[in-house]
Amino acid sequence: MRKRHCTCGAEADVRRGTRRTPDGRDEIVYRMICPVCGQLGPAIPAAGKDEGTALAEAVEAWNEMIPRLRPLED
Repeated sequence: MRKRHCTCGAEADVRRGTRRTPDGRDEIVYRMICPVCGQLGPAIPAAGKDEGTALAEAVEAWNEMIPRLRPLED
């Protein structure tokens, strides 16, 4: 799957991280992060998914987010 460039023009990377849930548990998430400006994509929980599926969903969520931030570009 092709990744869109960040709003700053840089190529973002998929990263694996953790976040704390409201009930105090840590959960693994995947998200796109721009190494230049720090723009974050939506966090995709890995629970119940294999790594490839979670990575693809993180890229898809990023690709859907960027046009909302830059509506005049495709």
